[in-house]
Amino acid sequence: MAVCLDTTFLVDLLADERAAVEFARALEEPAAISAVSFYELLFGVVGRRRVARIEALARDYAVLPADYDVCAIAASIQARLGQVGELVPVLDAIIAGTAVSAGIPLVTRDEHFRRVPADFRLFVRGY
Repeated sequence: MAVCLDTTFLVDLLADERAAVEFARALEEPAAISAVSFYELLFGVVGRRRVARIEALARDYAVLPADYDVCAIAASIQARLGQVGELVPVLDAIIAGTAVSAGIPLVTRDEHFRRVPADFRLFVRGY
């Protein structure tokens, strides 16, 4: 089964954090990245080398779009979490919606993804 790599994982990977690098090396299944993660990575980025590394990620991994279905799932997640005062950051809700829509686990160390109600079937995989 494929996995969706969250922005936090990608930041750690780009920073050569040991846990992320080892996870990436050991990953046997295909991996994809939400288009929203590229926005997060590129926002405020400085330096050609950093941009080149982000562009390499876009070439090396499948990019999952934030289409209508993804946004509808994200909105439903936020609506449910809002009922109990547990909203997640908006872009993270869209990333969660991306993984749910694709039916693949989300690789992250951000604990707030674990607040997504179980019936959305977001499987969070640590590294």
